[in-house]
Amino acid sequence: MSRYTGPRVKILRRFGQSLPGLSRKSFDSRPNPPGQHGANRRKKASDYREHLDEKQKVRLNYGISERQMRIYMKAAMRSKLDTGLRLVQILESRLDNVVFRIGFGPTIPAARQLVNHGHILVNGRKVDIPSFQVRPGDVISLREKSKKIAIIQENVATPSLARPSYIEFDANAQTAKMIVAPAREDVPITDLKDNLIIEFYSRMV
Repeated sequence: MSRYTGPRVKILRRFGQSLPGLSRKSFDSRPNPPGQHGANRRKKASDYREHLDEKQKVRLNYGISERQMRIYMKAAMRSKLDTGLRLVQILESRLDNVVFRIGFGPTIPAARQLVNHGHILVNGRKVDIPSFQVRPGDVISLREKSKKIAIIQENVATPSLARPSYIEFDANAQTAKMIVAPAREDVPITDLKDNLIIEFYSRMV
């Protein structure tokens, strides 16, 4: 399954919660699930559906393909760390997500575009690979010309989310440093059940 490019608010309505990485829009005006009978859906979801939905929430929030998700799960399962924690660290350490969490972009898709277009430097060098893994000690900054772009300045002034504990931001220099590896509580998805995601993939990877 490729990366999702469809209506974003529809996804928020489907899950009944915000996914800050996917969209900063609200679904308050249409809180029901999408579809003709969305308001009347009361059937309890199966165990499989609960596992699938939890996985899809994460995949859609971070804007990654199913193939990438499986690769990350394999890496997390091979790690000596807790599998759920390691998965969180991999996802939160993606360059496009870090750029979003710094506040350079309003969403992860917007941050990915900044990375693809060469606006982002890591330790002073241009990196245009959204999946690049940022490590503790790495410094993320904008190209000098990019600092003058109005939309970036606006995003920095009013970031979509509070900056996480693993990022140290210098507003004057407009640079950020990853000071520690991300933790579970840094994930912006409310009530993330990573155990369901691990169970979903346990028979596949």
